Amino acid sequence: MGVGTPQQQVPRDKETRKFETNSGIEIRETYTDGDLSDFDPATDLGQPGEFPFTRGPYAGMYRERIWTRRFQVGFGSPQESNQRIKYLYENGANGFVITIDLPTSYGFDSDDPLAAGEVGVTGVTISTLEDMENLYDGFGPDSVSYALSIRPPVSSVTLAMLACVAEKKGIPLAQVIGTQQNDPFYQMSGGPLQTITQFFPLDGTLRLCIDNIEFICNNMPRLNWMVTNGYNLRETGVNAIEDGAFTLGHAFDIFRMAQQRGLDVNRFPLRASFFLSSSIDFFEEIAKFRAMRRLYARTMKEEFGASEPNCWRMRFSVQTAGNTLTTQQPEVNIVRATIESLAAVFGGTQSLHLCSYDEGHGLPTEESSRIALRTQQVVAYESGVTKTVDPLAGSYYVESLTTRLEHAIRDKIAEIDALGGMSRAIKSGWLEEQINAARFRNQGEIDSGRRPLVGVNCFTIPPEEEKPIKVHKTKADEWGKRRAEYLRKYRADRDRQRWNDALSQLESAWNNNENMVPVIMHALKNKATMGEIHEALRRAQNWSFR
Repeated sequence: MGVGTPQQQVPRDKETRKFETNSGIEIRETYTDGDLSDFDPATDLGQPGEFPFTRGPYAGMYRERIWTRRFQVGFGSPQESNQRIKYLYENGANGFVITIDLPTSYGFDSDDPLAAGEVGVTGVTISTLEDMENLYDGFGPDSVSYALSIRPPVSSVTLAMLACVAEKKGIPLAQVIGTQQNDPFYQMSGGPLQTITQFFPLDGTLRLCIDNIEFICNNMPRLNWMVTNGYNLRETGVNAIEDGAFTLGHAFDIFRMAQQRGLDVNRFPLRASFFLSSSIDFFEEIAKFRAMRRLYARTMKEEFGASEPNCWRMRFSVQTAGNTLTTQQPEVNIVRATIESLAAVFGGTQSLHLCSYDEGHGLPTEESSRIALRTQQVVAYESGVTKTVDPLAGSYYVESLTTRLEHAIRDKIAEIDALGGMSRAIKSGWLEEQINAARFRNQGEIDSGRRPLVGVNCFTIPPEEEKPIKVHKTKADEWGKRRAEYLRKYRADRDRQRWNDALSQLESAWNNNENMVPVIMHALKNKATMGEIHEALRRAQNWSFR
């Protein structure tokens, strides 16, 4: 009992094992200096903090500053999420990914009929400027880093909310820290992309993406703007090569749009950042991060012509993979997250979030969140891996794999560019075909046992031996009723004429091609809600979905 039958174990015969990375790169039995024939330490490696940044974006790395220990937070009301943030902050977390619920992610207020049953379930609900103020209760946006897990057009509203909160707290915009996700293709495929484009026109979303970049660049120089959410892309099932190519290809597409707006390539990339996934193939993930950083530096310098060295530096936050978590034997997910977090650290991440072991069953509990935090703290302060910078530099295997991944990613980006860039690749359905092929490939490998998955296709235990786990309880109906009453009172307590004028200004500013963030700030100060602002922007584009 509890160890599985012989048929459930991984084959140990050498002839049946797969000696390649999860993206199909062949792995040799041993590596020597002969495997580095395409590798030049002077041009391909360099020093940490120097071009091409293979060894890390900063010279001192974790000897000078440990990565931001970030945690995903968001459920119910802003007040409830704020209480969880305070709990984690008291336990040593210093950065937070703020996840929003489905209605907010599509730009709807909590009392919209489309929000029924979904309020606060998958994240926190944000409908008003007051909601953002409550989320920051006890914290200043100049001292605690929030990463808002969101996309345009919603991110234009949350960016405006953040600026208003800073103003109200007397904090100069130039001092605001954190990360504003700004990926117009936050979900690049399938139902999520189709749903997003149903509720707001894609061209309008792209315009607001560039508006956000322009506003942040000119007013909030310490605020990161996340150009590509590579994490959600990786969660669709693509491999490390596709992950790197789709992420960078999309970023370069956005950069070209920013240049067309007239933005300076030596300014706007300074705070560009990426959100990436660290999956379970340890060395391949490390090599992926190093390869992406090197390829980014070379592209920014050679293709975009950036002369400011800080614009060659690729900075990213990492979350351990959600799609490697299992509902079977969920405690094993602690081990998976530890391995994936080490890969992120060896790969040079600036910020790290570990998935909690129970996320296959529901939102993390306080207990599972604390274990994830303690795992980061053990890695940071006990393991010794932070005592020297890029300890794997010069490894025959790691450097060879980094170079091979760089070449493979570069070739895939060339394929995307031949299609006219990532935006066109998405619109044409090409990316959807790539993702579906990856999903089919992955499932086939798991079903056949070629890719071992502990607790699923090997080393299983009988269902009755599975240990019950505590699951975070959601209260959608209760949250929905409370929020509807809150919004009723919020709308009743406003100057209707000033509110109406502010919404009218949104429409005229859109038609006059103004940057929309300051105009949205004005609407928020006059108590316009998230849903009302979106509706006004849809009217300006003659767009209706109802």
